[in-house]
Amino acid sequence: MSANTFGNAGFSILLPGARLEGRCGPTNARVRCHLGLKIPPGCELVVGGEPQCWAEGHCLLVDDSFLHTVAHNGSPEDGPRVVFIVDLWHPNVAGAERQALDFVFAPDP
Repeated sequence: MSANTFGNAGFSILLPGARLEGRCGPTNARVRCHLGLKIPPGCELVVGGEPQCWAEGHCLLVDDSFLHTVAHNGSPEDGPRVVFIVDLWHPNVAGAERQALDFVFAPDP
């Protein structure tokens, strides 16, 4: 998804005690792949009212267009929660739709 503004990749670090309140992503044309790098106890992700589970060394696909919350309820000794996030095309978005979205939402030069 690198040809449009909805495609991103990067690290997400959440410190103990932090909470990201309910939010929705900007589009349902993508899914987010979360690769768990460091997942201390007490970390939670709830998407569309359904709890999801990160696991170190494993990927979790998330449609972030649904309301979702993230929290790290662990102690300071647990350290941060770290995931690497990569945006991918939603499998239901056809090739022609991808091309149109890339054209309409091309990043500024």
